[in-house]
Amino acid sequence: MTTGDESGLDEDVAEVRRRIDALTLDMQGLGLDIRVSIEAYGPESNPEGGISRTLTCSFTVWDREN
Repeated sequence: MTTGDESGLDEDVAEVRRRIDALTLDMQGLGLDIRVSIEAYGPESNPEGGISRTLTCSFTVWDREN
């Protein structure tokens, strides 16, 4: 990926999001009450001359019976 080319980075971010969604569905399938939120930041230049994005994931698990 060249500097300024975000298409590959966007594909990687989309793949991370898909995997987090799959993990969330797996946990829900095990009977967990869980919600996930994902925040994306960037793009920003990194020291190697490329670009990067930061994804912050927050999982909330609760018990509906209490």
